[in-house]
Amino acid sequence: MLKDHSQLQLSLSPYQGLYDAIIPADHLLRRIKENIDFSFVNPMLRKQYCENFGRPAKEPEMMFKLLFLKKLYDLSDEALISSAQTDMAFKFFLDLEPEAKMIDPSLLTKFRKTRITEDILEEMLKETIQQALDKKLIKSGTIIVDSTHTLASVRAKSPTQILRDMSKQLRKEIYKTAFELSELFPEKPSLEAGLDEEIAYTKELLQTLEEGIETCGNKKIRKLSQEMKKLLEHLKEIRSKDDKDARFGHKTATSTFYGYKNHLAMTEERFIAGISVTDGGAPDGQELPKLIEKAKENGIQVAEVIGDMAYVSDDNLKTCGQEIALIARTNTAVAAAANGELKEGFCFNKDAGMLQCPAGELSTRIEKRSASNGNTYLRYIFSKVKCRKCPQKENCYVGKSKAKIRSYSITQASEKNLERLKFEESEYFKERMKIRHRIEEKNGELKEAHGLRRADSRGLFAMHLQMYFTAFTANIKRIVRLEELAME
Repeated sequence: MLKDHSQLQLSLSPYQGLYDAIIPADHLLRRIKENIDFSFVNPMLRKQYCENFGRPAKEPEMMFKLLFLKKLYDLSDEALISSAQTDMAFKFFLDLEPEAKMIDPSLLTKFRKTRITEDILEEMLKETIQQALDKKLIKSGTIIVDSTHTLASVRAKSPTQILRDMSKQLRKEIYKTAFELSELFPEKPSLEAGLDEEIAYTKELLQTLEEGIETCGNKKIRKLSQEMKKLLEHLKEIRSKDDKDARFGHKTATSTFYGYKNHLAMTEERFIAGISVTDGGAPDGQELPKLIEKAKENGIQVAEVIGDMAYVSDDNLKTCGQEIALIARTNTAVAAAANGELKEGFCFNKDAGMLQCPAGELSTRIEKRSASNGNTYLRYIFSKVKCRKCPQKENCYVGKSKAKIRSYSITQASEKNLERLKFEESEYFKERMKIRHRIEEKNGELKEAHGLRRADSRGLFAMHLQMYFTAFTANIKRIVRLEELAME
């Protein structure tokens, strides 16, 4: 049950004067408190509470401010509550008396899981943009787009190890609660067994136990068996049974990461106006229409988009149309995609500078060739060993090839792209591209100052929550900074 303001105890503490004596006028939290209106929080979260029943809940605005402090100073829940108990600047920002006792850290977890939704996260980001617009801090219709990766909070495992862990978990639960079924266990493969043997064992285990699992009535055992069946269907994609939403992505042609991608649309004034969170393997370019739409919904009159070569595609050019200028360089592979030349599932990975197949594997090298008709083309070479083992090879343009070298060739710049390439050579284009570095600086700030380098928790929604609160924090800091610059 949510308290209303009449229920809140607002009696003045005899120690209230400590805040004026201890916290300087230029302290960051005092500046934020004086410049930012947090009164939107309670109305925004009211729908998440029962009006008439239940124990009185902690005020949402205070809980929200705690999560803001967590990102502002990159603290764990425990460190945050410990600091808030003794740091007078924290208590001043939270509108608490100096002698007030802080909440248990577990309430932060409950607040995140039960009170915050994706819609609320969108409203929260929109509020920062609206406050910036009201203060006339956003003047342009330009957004700069890019993605930044976040490492998963768990370690990636091989499919063999994931299956082995899951079957071990099932056997352990059967030993505990349905021992009679353990007599049906088939012989386990050795620790040196490969993926094929582990898959065969898992299928045999599930098939042998199927009838017994249905009749034993144990919900946990039944749930584990169902999860294992689903795991077998998507084994190639999953790399952790603890975080099934995370995926491998590429930072360069030779390095990968395991986790998520945060796709951002930032205004020219360095406010984050749109966010899309995906697994680490998602291509950057396909998120552009969503980022433009979100920036518009948040109040930005988008007239120009600045990005890198991953964002030039036929779909994105259609999305921008005549109303939005797309300031991004065309890569030969992306240009081929714009002409409809790339087969389904293939895309250009701009971080690695290589072509990526439907299974997420990168080409290993590029060869530039000349054809007999005078045209030039790029030949992307894929690993023959990986193609041979790939479960998607029968439906893949490269994988089903019987050639000695598995390759994909792309003809360079067609007539259709000449106008686009000419635009990219203009002085206007070159001048506008000079501000693209601003979003890379913002990505660095989010990672280094606010903990976006690694995920706080597991799952796609947890990554959504972390990214949006990090962006909210960065936007609040930006509002305060620009307000101070305007006063100088």
